[in-house]
Amino acid sequence: MAASTVVAALTLLVPSAPGYDPWAWLIWGRELAHGGLDTVDGPAFKPLPVFVNTGVWGLAGDGAAPGLWLLIARAGALAGAGLAARLAFRLAGRSWPAGVVAGVGVLLTAGYAWHGAVGNAEGAALAFGVLAVGLALDDRPRPALAAGAALALLRPESWLLLGAYAAWAGRRDRALRPWLAAGAAAVLALWFVPEWLGSGDPWRSGERARVPNAGAPATAPVPALAALRAGLGLPLLPLLLGALAAPGRARIPALLGLAWIAEVALMAQGLGTSGEPRYSLPGAALIAVSGAVGGVGLARRGRAGARSRLAEPDGATGHRLRGGSGPVRRGAARRRPGIGVAALVAVFGVAVGIRAGETLGELRRAADQAELSAALPVAVAAAGGRERVLACGRPATGRYRGPVVAWALRVSRRVVQTPAGGDGAVLRSRVRRGARVEPAAPPGAQLLATSVRWRIEC
Repeated sequence: MAASTVVAALTLLVPSAPGYDPWAWLIWGRELAHGGLDTVDGPAFKPLPVFVNTGVWGLAGDGAAPGLWLLIARAGALAGAGLAARLAFRLAGRSWPAGVVAGVGVLLTAGYAWHGAVGNAEGAALAFGVLAVGLALDDRPRPALAAGAALALLRPESWLLLGAYAAWAGRRDRALRPWLAAGAAAVLALWFVPEWLGSGDPWRSGERARVPNAGAPATAPVPALAALRAGLGLPLLPLLLGALAAPGRARIPALLGLAWIAEVALMAQGLGTSGEPRYSLPGAALIAVSGAVGGVGLARRGRAGARSRLAEPDGATGHRLRGGSGPVRRGAARRRPGIGVAALVAVFGVAVGIRAGETLGELRRAADQAELSAALPVAVAAAGGRERVLACGRPATGRYRGPVVAWALRVSRRVVQTPAGGDGAVLRSRVRRGARVEPAAPPGAQLLATSVRWRIEC
């Protein structure tokens, strides 16, 4: 965690800003710190990030709270990759190559870098999930359940698997049962009671999860198949295949990962949730752990086969080359396993190269979003400050920009209209470079201010 925090702090030297969900968590954390909560509008409520951000705002205030949250979220994402590497290292018999491959595989899981860069909770969810699996494999149910409880406050997809493990642990140890009951009650209360108090509807987050973005699996003819295909496409292909070769206990992370992805798919089909690929990220990363162990194991067996054949005298094996009449020569035995190992390394290298290019694209997109967020306070100040902007009436902005505008104006999320309506100030921008400026300017609107990426009109 110390190393992850140091590296995460260094990443803040480049332009950085939270994404859509983290801006909402920051707003709700600020509201809780002032004794209120309004969750009528915005993304699904997640207890752990919101309560952490209550403390973050109390420590840092409006100015530094976004950066402090990014530090925490990015440290969690880096720790998740480190914990995955450590688990693979141990499952492979203290193999450094397996640990390195697993760590790289997690960092290059599709979308992982993006979610870490903008401060989403997927990295922390993976860290708690891998920690829980490792502790469970060490037969340490109490700390495993504690890590699982933290995961349960981030992702409801964990509830089924965690509940099954808790039932098994409670059956083995009767003394755990009161703690398990209290923990389950606390998790449910922290999910539903704040939402009930903040919006009047304890089920609002569940309804919000049923609103798909464009292209989400829920919009496909068969959502379950689309979600399953999206989830299995997240890990690097060689690691997905390598998981098939994982031996013994090393298969357990992959089995849990597959169960997680299957649950996301079934929820998309049966409950109407959006089935977004990011919901499957923890499962995909667990597959990468087993895939690293299995892939490195194949390479080890190839080298062992080469050494055993080289140790035999000429002709000792009695095998003959296809189409030939003599015994296999030691040179041929050396080449065959060597080619196999080289092929494994080459396939992994190609997959890493392709995914690294995609990851750089994700990071560039995060930097573009950071520029958009950084330009907003400049525009608000140039317009005369939040009081002048709010004096125009209820503010409005384009899609995906409601939380950042609400944060900058220090108002509740539902105060900011998306799409525009009424006669208040309109904060217009491109959601990303190349997109059109949204929303449209109202007729006869007066320009209050401009910045690099924003126009404020009233």
